Amino acid sequence: MSAVHHLLATGSAKPLPNFFIVGAPRCGTTAMSHYLSKHPQICFARPKEPHFFTSSLAVSGQPSLQHDYIERFFGHCGHAKPILGEGSVSYLYSKDALARIVQLNPQARFIVMLRSPVTMIQSYHARMLLLLQENVSDFAQAWRLQSLRAQGKRIPRTCSDPRCLQYGEIGRLGTYLEQLYRLAGRPRCHAIVYDDFVTDPRMTYARVLRFIGVEDDGRQVFPPLRSNRRYRFRLLHALIKRPPFLSAGGVHLRTTKGARKRSLLKRAQKRLQHWNTVIGPRADLASPMRRELAQTFHGEIMKLSDLLGRDLSHWING
Repeated sequence: MSAVHHLLATGSAKPLPNFFIVGAPRCGTTAMSHYLSKHPQICFARPKEPHFFTSSLAVSGQPSLQHDYIERFFGHCGHAKPILGEGSVSYLYSKDALARIVQLNPQARFIVMLRSPVTMIQSYHARMLLLLQENVSDFAQAWRLQSLRAQGKRIPRTCSDPRCLQYGEIGRLGTYLEQLYRLAGRPRCHAIVYDDFVTDPRMTYARVLRFIGVEDDGRQVFPPLRSNRRYRFRLLHALIKRPPFLSAGGVHLRTTKGARKRSLLKRAQKRLQHWNTVIGPRADLASPMRRELAQTFHGEIMKLSDLLGRDLSHWING
């Protein structure tokens, strides 16, 4: 039995999500997810990005939709919030994941957020550094390593998926939007251009609510999330994010005393993380690098222009 048919056979006490924010990365998906999660009719997945339909569990043929997906990521949802949503950006890049979702829930709606790949990719690289997927701080150097990394070379030990480091592929937004339209049907997809979201978040948010079929809650405040963050010291950042395993001779987490120690450790980690984090504007791309990216993504930007019915040539020339 295929994974999809196994999932269908299990049934579910809770409904499947009504909508999915599928990407792209660094295009405002976290902010939009946060705003929607506060809506009185919407229950959003915890965490925001389950990545369930791109996980090895979903393709193994053995998952239980009820236990491994619904209860795990939507167990906090009550009947007072009948609309469920999640926001895994990996789905945009996976034909199989999108096909699984559509087969499970043909009525599912998809929100895709887009921006110029020229600026998106630099921001995405910074995010990979923060998540310890990347260890080359210079973007131009990381861009040049793509061919070697495609051969399995120069992959950071902390990188969980080398495909995350194929920056040229991540920026193929026109190709992946076209794929989404083909698999889900254009009427069930709502594309948002990041520039519009930044310029008028209220209007963008209201359109999303209409698309997923919920009442406008009147939200007027749209604080930005996930500013340009970077760490001061990589080694300290790695120790904070992935602390060494505590052996049996260390903190006994099952005891009350151990729980208190764990709480103290977590607070210390947060303080160190706050101190080691720098928030500020990202350095401008050097002109030659910008021109190379614009040339690389020229076809993708033109494809987006055609798909969205708007002139995006300023993304190339800007």
